[in-house]
This record gives sequence, structure tokens and C-alpha cells, in this order.
Amino acid sequence: MAVLTKKIPDWKVRQINETAEKMKTFNTVALVDIKGLPASQFHTLRSKLRNSLDIKVVKKIIIQFALEHAKSNRHGLEKLNESIGDMPALIFSELGPFQISKLLLENRVPAFAKAGDIAPTDIAIEEGPTSFTPGPMISELSALGLKVKVEAGKIVIQKRSVVAKKGEAIKQEVADLLVKLSIKPLEVGLDLSGAWENSFIFNKNILKFNIKDYLVKLSSAAGEAFNLSLGLPYPIKENISILISKAYNDAKAVALGKDIFVDALVPALLTKATAQASELGKYVETHKSAT
Repeated sequence: MAVLTKKIPDWKVRQINETAEKMKTFNTVALVDIKGLPASQFHTLRSKLRNSLDIKVVKKIIIQFALEHAKSNRHGLEKLNESIGDMPALIFSELGPFQISKLLLENRVPAFAKAGDIAPTDIAIEEGPTSFTPGPMISELSALGLKVKVEAGKIVIQKRSVVAKKGEAIKQEVADLLVKLSIKPLEVGLDLSGAWENSFIFNKNILKFNIKDYLVKLSSAAGEAFNLSLGLPYPIKENISILISKAYNDAKAVALGKDIFVDALVPALLTKATAQASELGKYVETHKSAT
């Protein structure tokens, strides 16, 4: 079934229909924006993920018409229009949106830095030999604060040096040097800008889900809740043995302090009495000798 009339080329009508059919078939329809992602990295990612994700690059207008065409079978799908970026690509998958987001996060690839990119961490040139022969490279390296020497006809970095600090924009000369040294300080990949599943739209803020951060926060929350339950105290199966042990020790301390005779405390009371008797004996002997 054609979405548009023959006023547009047949190939475009076919592409709209094919895209719409995929939207009707897969469990999840998602969007990414590939603007700024080098073509080589994009093709690498698409190849790595092909068994789980069907990634298609199509023009905005094709996506918009396909969404309109498929919405009759997929309630709310047309709202995905709001997530279309400057250079969109579609993802079709049987995985859920959060599974897709996790998969994309785990499959980021190293990339060279460009001038103006923000350093994700401190970027350093490690000490050791390089492939450079003496010449203009000595001045170039020295200008960036690197200490160098020449050994066996090659330039050697004498000391590790940070050339870009975390959060700073990377300068052109630094970016050029990193390329020459084959250092890829960045990680690039695909980030979901929106996804549809079961009539619900997941926006990019919801989909920025880092399982490691989540587990750290969950562990922290669990620890705080456990400490609170001990402090109240509020007995639960996770803390009951600790609360019983604490109650026993508190009761034992009170009984010892008040010299309350119970079978469980006989050894401790005898030890206490022996110590008191010893102290009393020392006191008496001290006063005898004084008189």
C-alpha cells in the first residue's frame, strides 16, 4: 500500500513502505542521531550489532511519512517524530529500549580527538620510545611541554605528561599529535534519542541508564536503609540476628552493672568480684603501710 501518490519517485514510495512495514513488525522502534559520528566507526558498530539490532539510515522525510503510515497499527508511534535528530538512523529490534541502550553503551568504540572536543579524562603522553626520527617533531613535542631525547635514531619521551586535562577543550596541536601517536582518547557510539515500545515513548533522558551507576546507588540506598533499621530499631529478617545480639549484650551490660545474678553471668560476676577484691586488698595494704 503506497503512502504517497506517484508525484514522488517510485523508489522513495517503496522506501517509505518498507520502513513502515518494519515499524509494524519489530517489538521496538528507536532513533539515534549519527551526526558527528565518523563513518568508519558507524559501520563498525552496525556490523558488531547486526545480530541484535537492525540499523537503517534514512532521510527525515522518509521517517516522518513511515511513522504516519504505521501509526494505525502502532498506537502512539507518531510521537517518535519529536525525537528525530539532524542525521537520524532507525533501529528495529526485538529487544526492549533499555536493553538496546545498554547494548549501545557497551559497544562504544575508540576514536581520535578533534580540535574543540572535550577531554573525557586527563589525556597523557606516556614516557617511552616513539616512531619519530629527529627533526621538526622535537620542536613540536617540546612546544607541548614534553621532555624528549634521541636514542638509537628515534625520539624518546622522557617523562609522562598530561597534554589535556579532563573537561578542557582539546587544542588543535594536541589533536594533531594524538593522531600521529595513534592515541584515541575518545569513545564514540550510538545514543538513543527516543524509542517506542508497547504504545509508550521513551525519551533520551529516560534511556540514559547506566547500570553501574544504578547498582552503586542501589547498594548505597540499601546500606542506608539497613543502618536506619538498626538505629530505630525496626526488626526485619536481614537485621534480626544483629538486633538480638545487641539486645543480649545490652541486657548483659545492665546485669553486670547492677550485679544481677543470673546463671549466664556467673563467670563474669565472679571475675568482676575477684577484680574488686584484688583492688580492695591493694587499698588495704597501701593504708596499712602508711600507718
